[in-house]
Amino acid sequence: MALTVQNIGNNNAGTRGVPTDMENSIQIYSGMVLTAFERKTLFLNLVNTKTIQNGSSVQFPIIGQAADTDTHTHVPGTELTMSTIPVKERIINIDALEYYAMAVDKFEEKVLHFETRNELAKQAGEALAVKIDKKAAVTLVTASQTSGTIGGAAIQADGTEVNNDVIDSGATPKAKGDALIEAIFAAVAAMEAKDVTGEKYFVTTPLIYSYLAQSSAIDKDVTSGTNGGLDTGKVMDVAGIKIYKSNNLPTATAIDVGGVNKKLKGLIFSSDAIGVVKLMDVTSEANYIPEQLATLLTSYYSYGMGVLKPSCSCVITGGNA
Repeated sequence: MALTVQNIGNNNAGTRGVPTDMENSIQIYSGMVLTAFERKTLFLNLVNTKTIQNGSSVQFPIIGQAADTDTHTHVPGTELTMSTIPVKERIINIDALEYYAMAVDKFEEKVLHFETRNELAKQAGEALAVKIDKKAAVTLVTASQTSGTIGGAAIQADGTEVNNDVIDSGATPKAKGDALIEAIFAAVAAMEAKDVTGEKYFVTTPLIYSYLAQSSAIDKDVTSGTNGGLDTGKVMDVAGIKIYKSNNLPTATAIDVGGVNKKLKGLIFSSDAIGVVKLMDVTSEANYIPEQLATLLTSYYSYGMGVLKPSCSCVITGGNA
């Protein structure tokens, strides 16, 4: 007697349904792209972000700082003296859609002796992350060079620059690391003098990061807790701020410091320095193209970036560009 097997696939009404191969493909690919993207991106997690449902730009109100000189002593029977605070705005525009696309031949994928989708998704996610990180770093540099005067009114403090040529010309990595530590302390002091509050971050290149790990402070173990050392090659904090390294700093861009072009060595900033507006977050699609017997894999996003508070961004430079 023949055995009748009940099919519970998508074609039978009233059953639980099973995702199609294409549905599984997009879910897996999209998840892998997003995972790779989140692991690779750095700056996006350290600055202000805002998501909008539609539109081409976002307005951020910029309100001036009230001063103690704006307070008055009340005299009974007299009218109150009004104080005014200038209110301006900064606008962040949404950029054009950025995408990463590839077509995977069905036959070629089958005959390969290794799994490909995972690596392809990883490459796509990392490519998008690097693109965003590079733009965020450039925007942070722009913030450090931006005036706090908007529409003729001094609403905010200007961005900050700290230069120490020994970071570039030091005879040893230790000398360069010591100079970098001095610059970090000088930058933090300058920013705090502008009433910049909140957690600050320092991002530099892997090479310059290695100078910190070889500096006199680390060599002498002048640290508290597990702040790193020569054994780990890591430095967690300097001057109370977190230290990160990235290959995506615009080190080839000359920074004008007092009329002299200098080399960028690192960025110090707080989350209020720049804003990121997301119109379309990282999204992935997988579409089979029967005419080519291939699957089109696409990942894309649409963000906008701009300066919010220049005083919250500082460039550390050293050496003539």
